[in-house]
Parts: sequence; C-alpha cells; structure tokens
Amino acid sequence: MFYGEKDSPHNFVRIYLKGVCTLEPVSKYIVANGLKQHYLDWGNSDAQTVLMTHGIGLCAQIWNNAARSLASDYHVLSLDLRAHGDTDDPGKDYEFFKMGEDIAAFIRELGINGAWGVGHSAGGMSLLISDHVVPGQLEKIMLIDTRVGDGPMSRLSPEERAERLKRTGQKRMIWETQEIMYEAYRNRRVFQTWTDEVFSDYIYGGTRVLDDGTAQIKCSNLVEATFYETRNLMDTSQVLRGLGARYMLAVGNYEGNQKTSDKAVQTLSKEAREFQFYQFPEGSHFVPMEHPNLVLAQIRSYLDW
Repeated sequence: MFYGEKDSPHNFVRIYLKGVCTLEPVSKYIVANGLKQHYLDWGNSDAQTVLMTHGIGLCAQIWNNAARSLASDYHVLSLDLRAHGDTDDPGKDYEFFKMGEDIAAFIRELGINGAWGVGHSAGGMSLLISDHVVPGQLEKIMLIDTRVGDGPMSRLSPEERAERLKRTGQKRMIWETQEIMYEAYRNRRVFQTWTDEVFSDYIYGGTRVLDDGTAQIKCSNLVEATFYETRNLMDTSQVLRGLGARYMLAVGNYEGNQKTSDKAVQTLSKEAREFQFYQFPEGSHFVPMEHPNLVLAQIRSYLDW
C-alpha cells in the first residue's frame, strides 16, 4: 500500500512501500529562454546541485534509477529538453545550440551557483554548449557517450541517413494503451538490452495518456528527425572553445566509440579546465540504459572526486 507525504522543507515526496521509504521527485516548471521547461526535483535542496539531461527522443525519467540514489547526497534536477517530455514544444528551433541556451537560461533563472552536470548523448552536448554559452555556470560535467565531434549520422552514407530519417519520421505516435506500446517496443533491437526498470521509465515517462485512454509519445517524430538532421550539420568545433568546466567523457565499449586519439576529444581535453576519459568495460551507446548500476557507480566516482 502507498502513502504519500509532502516534505516541504526539502521539497520531496516520501513514498512508503511495504515499510521501505524511497524518494520520488516533484514535477516542476520554470520559464527560461522563452520556454516553459519541465524538470524533476529530487529534493535535498541544500546539497550540491546536479543537472541530469537525456538524449534525443527520451525524457527526464530515463535517469530515475541514478537520480533516486544520487538524491541522498546531491540536489538532483532531471530536465526535459526542449520539445521533449513535458517541456514546451516551440514548433521551431530544433537545434542543439538552442538546447544549450535553454540550460544556461534554466540555471540562471533558478539562481544555481556552481552546478554540476551529467548528460547522456545529446543531453551531454547540451550541457557542453551551455558551458560554451556561459562559461563558469557549470563547474563539473560528465558526458556519457556524447559525441563531441561529428554527429553519429556522419558515419552513415547519404542513403543510410535518408533511410534513418525516413524511419524516424514514420514512427507511430499514438498507441491504444501504454501497456500495448510497452509490449510492442520491448523486443525492438535498440531496446532489447535495456533493463526492465529503465525501459519502463522511458515508456511511462515518455508518453501521455489522452482523454480517450490512448497513449501519445511526447516527443514527436518530426522533432526527433529534425534534431538528428540539424546535429549532422552542426560544426561542433565552434562549441569546444571557451569552456569553463571540468569534464569527464565516459564511453561505451563498442566498435566505433570515441577514443582519446579522436581530434575532437583532443580539442576538448585542451579546452576544458580539466579532462578525464573513461571507457566502460561493456555497453553500447545506450550504456546508461543497459548497465545503470555500472554507470551510477562511475557517476558517483566522478562527482565525489
């Protein structure tokens, strides 16, 4: 049986399940950079603030497993990027640079001093861009399989890129129920390696139930495809300059992952106030979803360092 109790001094909710107390986040909104941005506040507001950001097509809830643990020691804020989750879709400006500006404005509006960041994939790039836009706002950033050079689609042929964008644009947006979507998605190749917990957080956090009971994916296929396309055109060398934060780049162990020998990684190591590189012993680009406890341990190791 569940009992919810609002703990206002620390602004979190305690949920009691079979006698065990666990933390659940408070859903909040703030207008920053002209955009109504949604985030999950995991409480412990007197502690060091850690911003957590997700990849394209995902949502703030993708970090629930890590945030629940980190919240015992940090003030964790998990953000929905523009046009994702419950953050407003402005109908335009689906560009990574805009996401970075959004985060810089978010930090400023909340009056956070010396924030730390953890971002996967595009979420990491948005944190890096934020640091480029306002150097010094973020003190420490962990990039988890964020391509700091050319985008992932640059490795595909023009025909393969066109096919990838076509498939994304044709993605089904409305499902009869969240449960039916869950069953339909669970055995798709990209999700097969995800843990059940993280996959469930993606399905139930990344969809909204409409009045007729159907489930709608929050990030539209048009938004997702456009972000992929604009990322492929982005010159990342421009945002690897004038950085103020310390960085760790942590990558999965798979063919084609980033190496310290990559030109863009070398540039980041020179431009960052401090730089570390780490390769997980296993995992693909989606290592936070496949091995969340392994990733959590490395996040803690870096943040506590």
